[in-house]
Amino acid sequence: MVKDFVKSEKGTDFPKFFNSDVISEEEFSNWLKVFREYRSKLFTGGICIKEFVDLKKYGDRTNEWRVFYMNKNIISCSKNSGQKDFSVEVPKALTDKYKNLPSTFYTVDYAELADGSWKILEAGDGQVCGLSDNQDAKAFFRAIKASY
Repeated sequence: MVKDFVKSEKGTDFPKFFNSDVISEEEFSNWLKVFREYRSKLFTGGICIKEFVDLKKYGDRTNEWRVFYMNKNIISCSKNSGQKDFSVEVPKALTDKYKNLPSTFYTVDYAELADGSWKILEAGDGQVCGLSDNQDAKAFFRAIKASY
């Protein structure tokens, strides 16, 4: 999976992942140029290549969750891949385990793997992560205010 230091490229013909068995180094380099063009002025920092993992699906959606942490507290835990159907919540023991990272405001994205286990997909600065689809923005900002 390819992204810049902040975002991947969604909603375009850019591939969700690359398989080294079916793409040459030259083809991959060309796709990286396309990625830079798509990200354009929003391109941040550099290229990040992540391992592709097989995620559990409920209906046609993967089961991903974004957790915002502030001052060592969870201020928001929400579905992060547009799940409309029932999906299992990220285990509280897992989200609690990462409440003490050395940052005041950050996110951790968790996903359920196809085998039912859970994995951290990424962690980042809370200032650059967007809210999840259908997340209550007012409740989110109230939680930030309450955490001070």
